Amino acid sequence: MLERASLVTIVGIAGAGKSRLAQEILVRAADQAGSAAAWIALQPIAEAQHVPSAIALALGIALPEGLEGFAAMRQALEQVPVLLILDGAEHLGDALATPLAQLVLQTQGVRALLTSQAPLGIAGETVYRLGLLEVPAAAEASADAARFAAVELFVERAQAADRRFELTAANCALVGEICRRLDGNALAIELAAARVPALGVSGLLERLDDRFRLLKASGRAAEPRHGALHAAFDWSYSLLTATEQRVFNRLGTFAGSFTLPTAARCVADEAIDTAEAIDLIGRLVDRSLVTALPTEPPRYALLETARYYTSAKLASGGELASAQRRMADAMLQLLDTAYQEYWSLDEAIWLHRYEPELDNVRAAIDWAAANDRALGVALYGSAWPLFVEAELRAEGRDRFEQAVTLLSDALPPARSGRFWEAVASYDASRQHDRVRYAAELAVAMHAAAGDQRARYYALAQLAFSCRDDEQAARAAMETARTLEDPAWPARLLTCGALAEGAVLMNSGEFLEARAAYRRAVRYALTVSERQALAASVSIVELDIACGDPASALQLGRPLELSLRHSGRRATHFDLLVMNFSALLFAGATDEARATGAEILELAARLDASRLYAVLDAMAYLACKDRRHAAAARILSSADHAHEARGQLRRRPVQERLRTAVIGELDAQLGAAWRTAAVDSRERCDESAACALALGLRV
Repeated sequence: MLERASLVTIVGIAGAGKSRLAQEILVRAADQAGSAAAWIALQPIAEAQHVPSAIALALGIALPEGLEGFAAMRQALEQVPVLLILDGAEHLGDALATPLAQLVLQTQGVRALLTSQAPLGIAGETVYRLGLLEVPAAAEASADAARFAAVELFVERAQAADRRFELTAANCALVGEICRRLDGNALAIELAAARVPALGVSGLLERLDDRFRLLKASGRAAEPRHGALHAAFDWSYSLLTATEQRVFNRLGTFAGSFTLPTAARCVADEAIDTAEAIDLIGRLVDRSLVTALPTEPPRYALLETARYYTSAKLASGGELASAQRRMADAMLQLLDTAYQEYWSLDEAIWLHRYEPELDNVRAAIDWAAANDRALGVALYGSAWPLFVEAELRAEGRDRFEQAVTLLSDALPPARSGRFWEAVASYDASRQHDRVRYAAELAVAMHAAAGDQRARYYALAQLAFSCRDDEQAARAAMETARTLEDPAWPARLLTCGALAEGAVLMNSGEFLEARAAYRRAVRYALTVSERQALAASVSIVELDIACGDPASALQLGRPLELSLRHSGRRATHFDLLVMNFSALLFAGATDEARATGAEILELAARLDASRLYAVLDAMAYLACKDRRHAAAARILSSADHAHEARGQLRRRPVQERLRTAVIGELDAQLGAAWRTAAVDSRERCDESAACALALGLRV
């Protein structure tokens, strides 16, 4: 670190281990022949003019008379090779920078190493930013966690507190979680590990929400800042101006990382404009209180411990609610922008830009749901593209119960319309009766607001959901066509083409449906890979409905290979269901069984309730295996599952499968099986029905 530089500053957050690293350098320097080294603790020194006296005391030298301060130090050390390690320079800042730089430049052998929370910002300075200790990822195998520096430090300090402590397969994951929650902060980890004898690892993890009261050293620490986590943060906080403190506190309301523009909107007020807010955030980055993440475009974050600290500061000052409102308002502005860009921006670019905001969106919705009904509705409505594209439809559905209670007649129709649009989007492939209800409301609300594009999308949702009402589906689709503008964004036109294809296929107009799906592919290829894949899956389904499983597999097999590792689990699931059906119709039973097992495994990770769509095919498989009693149970479960989801009428492929199963059961079991199928005791849930068809245990 010092081989080529005469002035080095080790920069890092409080408790990150700067002093420890500097001590290691001091030990190595002391072992080098012909070179003196001195440690000078700057924390007790209130003014930079007293630093030369502290250096002289550490070196055991007398300063020349007749000169003051650094001038005397320059004369005393002019020909002396020495390494000065100045620990904790952040509070001296500008007052120390110039005289120290002159000392290094105007002497032959003086080198200086500082530890600080911010660089000096002078010419010739080499800055070494000290990262936090590496922690294992949440999904890291327990056996691999021991190799991470944070875990190593935890184990070392826990064993120092209790020699019986060992890192085991049973506690390794818990230790990794503790280190993650503590952000890899060395001081926090040391203080936490010292609590293991009293609390145990699991007890320690449970109490980390109260970390500032928990993480204190027993006895008296040589340096108070190193004896308590709260004291370390208090020291850093005390070095900020009142305005910097206010900005730091408000940034703590973000649950995840953030961009500068969003952060500036969150912290700006009557006294801080946007430009100044960005400058203030930059200063907090320099002081290591805000972390600049290695992303493009740049994103920033507060560590979890810093967020706890700022929340306490806001609460004690009576400002927590207002700061959280600022964050929620900032997130609504961002989501409204994301919603508008969603329809025309390339999917990969859009996701890269907005997916990192998920934790902030969740926090904003949770706060608004409890504190501001109108804001909660608006956030829920504008967030749906993000949850859908991030494959979080299930979470969006789960939040419905939280959000629906917030509705009121006083809300603007545009906001209410987007809310119901979100509900329909989350349930599009699952709960068609609720989709129809939500889409009808969205159509009416968007019409009242005069938003024709939003009304078109809601009409497409309505047409897709009216599977049991062909007349209503056609009416919705025809109305949408009258609104359609070829200049509209490609993603929006794709939604219309996909809905039209579904309506036409459902009514048996297969040639027209194929043309609609091909049009959807053409639109989607310019903006959305996911939609292009979804349209291709629809063509696979159409081939099966036409009685051509060979063509379906010719497209479906290579498509499955491309989807297997794409991360698009929902589309992959839909394709597997279609390929499973095609394989059964083609007589490839063994391959179909393997695909069925993959469907069951994927559903367990994605959303088990989606399995209702494959139950007819599972009953068909059971018939192929001549397990007719099992097929009857599975078909009964399929009928019940479709009814529960408001889908009394099957899609064409499902209907073909169901008809074939009924014919086989009638031939093999007679009419008695129909009576038994009505008995609810013969039914099983979707996962159990699939396992029964595949001969698996659940």
